[in-house]
Amino acid sequence: MKTPFGLLDLSAKESRRPGAALVAGVVAGLTSGAVKMGWEALFPPRTPDREVPPVTFLKQRGVDPDGATYEYNGNQVPWGVLAVHFGFSVVTVAAYSVAAEYLPRTKLWAGAAYGIGAFVVAHEIVLPKLGLSPAAKDLPPEEHASEFLGHIAWLLEAEQIRKAVRLAIAGVPDADTRANAAAKLADTARAALKR
Repeated sequence: MKTPFGLLDLSAKESRRPGAALVAGVVAGLTSGAVKMGWEALFPPRTPDREVPPVTFLKQRGVDPDGATYEYNGNQVPWGVLAVHFGFSVVTVAAYSVAAEYLPRTKLWAGAAYGIGAFVVAHEIVLPKLGLSPAAKDLPPEEHASEFLGHIAWLLEAEQIRKAVRLAIAGVPDADTRANAAAKLADTARAALKR
């Protein structure tokens, strides 16, 4: 069954590799989590008087964000804050990666559309509801811009890593819609017949 713009068209069953997609999503979640941290260092979304959401999240749960740290180059780095930040990234990107196996249009705009969706859900809805940030209408435009563009950069990088790791594990390109998979198979058969 065709859906509008192919948004919910399923991939060809034989082209799916959900296990490889999950591993690729975890790897991509780790690397893109680092990209998102780098983005926020360049374009800090919050004003200096506000804590980052992982710190607030830990404090709400009675966990001292600085309670467990490791030292690197004379700096104390908090494990808890990293766990929340990278945990969010890994779970979100792994879900993206597995969804892409079944619904190829998940990868719309090389993952940027999913990044925009994650921004809207997380920063415009969920974080304010959890008390981890002010209501979206009360946030400065600089925060909206940084988070919006940062989520796009996050998923653009995640998509490239996901695709490369999945190919390395599965040995075959991405799962695709039935129509595209059939067309690629026909092209391959035609090319083989010409040899």
